[in-house]
Amino acid sequence: MGLTNAEVLLGFWPAAPNDWPRLLRPTLYEVTGLCAALSFATSALDLSNRLAGV
Repeated sequence: MGLTNAEVLLGFWPAAPNDWPRLLRPTLYEVTGLCAALSFATSALDLSNRLAGV
């Protein structure tokens, strides 16, 4: 996914104080969970397409 060498904007808070960073960096746990969720969703879509005969 290219997360090891790129900054990823997960969210920001416009009302945060000016001394807070605007960029949130995901933890390894969050990235692993996101990868697992994407893998599961891809498998579910593949199965749905096979069952629908697409």
